[in-house]
Amino acid sequence: MYSDEKKSTVTEKINPNAPHRLFFIRHGETDWNREFRYQGSSDTELNAEGAEQARRTGLRLSGIVPARVYTSPLKRARRTAEIIMENNSGDVAIDLRDDLREISFGSWEGFTASEIMARDAETLAAWRKAPFSAAPKGGESFDKVAARSQNAARILKEAGNPGDVSFVVSHGAVLRALIAAFLNTGEMDIFWRMRLDNCSITVLDMWGARPSLLLSNDTHHIRLAEEEIKILTFPD
Repeated sequence: MYSDEKKSTVTEKINPNAPHRLFFIRHGETDWNREFRYQGSSDTELNAEGAEQARRTGLRLSGIVPARVYTSPLKRARRTAEIIMENNSGDVAIDLRDDLREISFGSWEGFTASEIMARDAETLAAWRKAPFSAAPKGGESFDKVAARSQNAARILKEAGNPGDVSFVVSHGAVLRALIAAFLNTGEMDIFWRMRLDNCSITVLDMWGARPSLLLSNDTHHIRLAEEEIKILTFPD
């Protein structure tokens, strides 16, 4: 974690030799996560385990004071961000951004993959083969999510200064697209090859226009004893 000395560098003055560090955090668990139901734009809430995951994430990040906090407006992400900041000494308003909202799965939301297969097998097969062009009825294709994420990435890049820290709390599909936008890589490479667990932390440094992925899907704080969380560090 950052020391008090490093905190002051992040929040009080610009260090031209430091990156803009972004912490991408997936929301905590919901009942639909536990039941493997397609969640999408449905406004589900954290369950008890999800709230505890968020609290532990807050403890992990308690020594890092962000310059800004962005979150999806959906309850599960917004509450995760609130719990994280309840454990943080920074006094930063949480910025709700609609472009961080999860992909809409339309008519599939609330159903498991096996239930969707029984109801809409043809569309599901087409979506799995070409998610950037196919979409469930009433839902979004991945190209629309990628476009939203490109806009969010642009805003984050423009807002950040060297030495800044930003927290971004969102959802699995959106975070994959957002990370792909920062790394300037093909979204398909990220969507099907990057795992993001509930309340995982992925860290990316922006050295000017040059991105560097520092950490991916870190969940040590979810699994360790509470006293061990306090001594976890992040790479410099």
